[in-house]
Amino acid sequence: MIWIISVGALSIITIFFLDRLIRSFRVSNYWNKYVMITGCSSGFGEALARHLDNLGFNVFAGCRSAQAMEALSKNSSGRLLPILIDVRENQSIESALAEVKRILPEGRGLWGLVNNAGVLGIVGISEVLTREDFHKVFEVNLFGLIETTRHFLPLVRQARGRVVNMSSIAGRIAFLSGAYGTSKFGVEAYSDLLRREMYHRGVKVCVLEPGGYKTSFSDFNNLTPYLVQLFDERATEEMKQCYGNVRKLYDKLIASQVQYVPNDISPVVEAYTHALTSSFPRTRYYVGKDANFLRLISCLPTCLSDLILALPSSSGT
Repeated sequence: MIWIISVGALSIITIFFLDRLIRSFRVSNYWNKYVMITGCSSGFGEALARHLDNLGFNVFAGCRSAQAMEALSKNSSGRLLPILIDVRENQSIESALAEVKRILPEGRGLWGLVNNAGVLGIVGISEVLTREDFHKVFEVNLFGLIETTRHFLPLVRQARGRVVNMSSIAGRIAFLSGAYGTSKFGVEAYSDLLRREMYHRGVKVCVLEPGGYKTSFSDFNNLTPYLVQLFDERATEEMKQCYGNVRKLYDKLIASQVQYVPNDISPVVEAYTHALTSSFPRTRYYVGKDANFLRLISCLPTCLSDLILALPSSSGT
């Protein structure tokens, strides 16, 4: 029995190190590769665009405003080219595609498409969210991602490159994440669908599933008063009795975010970079301690994960 356990443990360790070794192989000639990134006005997108520029990639950095484009142009090389794009609008996506095609050398495709653009929307108790609340988030996080991919995919296929989609650990396990988490479940499903469609067509599809990081995208400082006010305005008396003291609930949730969510976003940039530069990129990148913890929770039987993550009863608040 001991012999069997030892062989099994040794096999697992060997597979782990072989995987790490294989994933460490890198593609070459960054200077000859072109990458399109959405959501580069700030946060992960801006940091990734500048990092790839420093590595020598040619970067099309998608921004929603001329001001963001101008800011991104500062302290960057001529390889970083800001592109105006609003993923909510098909006409804007088509204009960005035309601009990318105009700039690309003849016969050259896109090595990478990074669907980074996203919005948080309203989080919290889903019963007070409206169809419009969900639609505003889906319009960017899911529908915009799908439309951008649909338009740029032929260029990625031409270069036998890869599509990298920003999801979230909230797309693996749902807990008070509102329309945001729901939209990210859609990103996961679409990415699985696309990966299998592209499997024999030379295109790799990767998904990032980060936990919480402090960026302009997720400013928690003034979130509790806003969510409490929203609940008070929208909830019926029956709902208020049902959920109890929501201020205490939100305070506890957001305090944990403020205390434990890191400011350093470099692990996300590194995951993006690995997905674009590794000869054998991972299908999924779990980024952050909370993401890896919740990944384990998502593997538990549903009855156990529900017990851990269930919203407290009104009497317990």
